Amino acid sequence: MDLFPETIAMALGGGKVECANLVHFDFTSAPFRIWNGEGVLRTNDGAEWPGLGGWGGMRGIEQAVNGEAPEASFTLSTTDADVLRLAREEFEVECKGRLVRVLIQFFGVDDPADPGNQRPLDLPYPVWAGRILTPTFTIDADSGERTVTLSAESLFSLRSRPRHAMYTDRDQQRRFPGDMGFEFVPTLPNKVLTWPDF
Repeated sequence: MDLFPETIAMALGGGKVECANLVHFDFTSAPFRIWNGEGVLRTNDGAEWPGLGGWGGMRGIEQAVNGEAPEASFTLSTTDADVLRLAREEFEVECKGRLVRVLIQFFGVDDPADPGNQRPLDLPYPVWAGRILTPTFTIDADSGERTVTLSAESLFSLRSRPRHAMYTDRDQQRRFPGDMGFEFVPTLPNKVLTWPDF
């Protein structure tokens, strides 16, 4: 089965295929979806993605290479003071530690009379995921433009953190009293085993 059958069929048929970035913020009160184009994009899964129309951007969306997990950032520029105020006051409750996903959406454009139409091909495909860390706020003294930037760490950066448990008998007993599965763990380092043992 092909990963993007509609997209491939459109491209092979000589149609024009474009790609857009979609961002899904899993805020506490409700999910927030945006995309990097104009107007509302309606994807084949029934979701609606309002367009930023050049008022936002993102950077640092990279594949983790050589054990590194680069930090990403998502920026929204606005002249609305209320947006900046809400971002400051609601950040801890709404955003901190919440999941953010970046997806790609292919769509076909085959109408010369309406080159800006968006006809989604296939479903949005996730390419990056992370957790929101901290906000940064700036105000341009000349234009009065206000900017809020959310930084996020890749989920890959969590790979070295313990999952709230240790491979010890004490931790296992706390979780499952009487379970002896980790009783001999302290004796295992540098232990020599002979196998087969006749």
